[in-house]
Amino acid sequence: MVDDIARIADAISRFKTWLNTPDPPEIPSPAPITKKKEFVPPFDIQEIPGAMRKLWMPISAKLMERWFAGSLNYSPTDGDEMAYINQDGEPYPPEMYDTKTIKLDWVLKYERAKVQYDALQQIEYLLTRNSMNAIGNALFSLRASYREIDALGLCNGDLKELHRRFQFQRAGVESSLSQKIETFFAQRVRNGGIPDDLTGALGSFGFYAAIGYAYFNQDGSHVTITSIIIYIKDNYTFTTEAGQPSQYLGHWNRNGAAIVPASVAAGAAGIPWIDYPIAVGDMRVPGNVYYPVRNNSFRQWQKRYHRGGDFVIFSDYRYVRLREPIKLRFA
Repeated sequence: MVDDIARIADAISRFKTWLNTPDPPEIPSPAPITKKKEFVPPFDIQEIPGAMRKLWMPISAKLMERWFAGSLNYSPTDGDEMAYINQDGEPYPPEMYDTKTIKLDWVLKYERAKVQYDALQQIEYLLTRNSMNAIGNALFSLRASYREIDALGLCNGDLKELHRRFQFQRAGVESSLSQKIETFFAQRVRNGGIPDDLTGALGSFGFYAAIGYAYFNQDGSHVTITSIIIYIKDNYTFTTEAGQPSQYLGHWNRNGAAIVPASVAAGAAGIPWIDYPIAVGDMRVPGNVYYPVRNNSFRQWQKRYHRGGDFVIFSDYRYVRLREPIKLRFA
């Protein structure tokens, strides 16, 4: 009997202990498995010159590095650019003129440039109405003071001054839509659409003809030009024409470039185009992602870092003796 009572008391005690025992903690549900976000590595356009060198574009790389290293300099409007007036309303400073990098010997290795260089020397090209008007305006005031003139000598050997005073004709390279399309398809066949060093360095540019040597007759009523001076002038700038989408410059990364034909076609047609990076392989690998670059990419860089200087390129020059002199009678 006593044993039974003890067993009952023990059972009651264990039951009370069980009642007072707190509930065990709930086992948390496993966290849902979320797909890891793909991360596109960032890109700095200052890596483009290095990529250009890997693509055998050393002149292009040199000019772009000069732009990045330059103090802030740009023209707010097309008119300012033509007049070489910068954002402060001041003329471009002397250091914003490059007369050493571009050599005619190098440029003329490219057939499309050689064709335009030769065309500029044809007499029918030099005798257009606009050309003759420009020659007359340049020489009219000199006829009373000189019998013979050396135009570059009158400019103290300064090609910038020669261009301002005596330039009268121009031949463009890749300046027309047909030239751009022809170059694009040629480069697409040869190099997957990647521009060559000439396009990377100068883009659309021009050969210019200025008066070289000339002489007046006895009474100054006629002038004969016996030679011209040919050179290249190009503005290294990232200006976008008013009302046009920013020019597409390709997709780039630190290792190279890729061209998206749709972006090229949209640019040629003046149609705005939404740009995205493109990947070749695993997009998490920096070298596999190519980023769209446009003119405004460089303008945005200027605003962020307050550096980046647009500048004017003059090549060296050549005197070309004319087989048939240019003759002009003053009215």
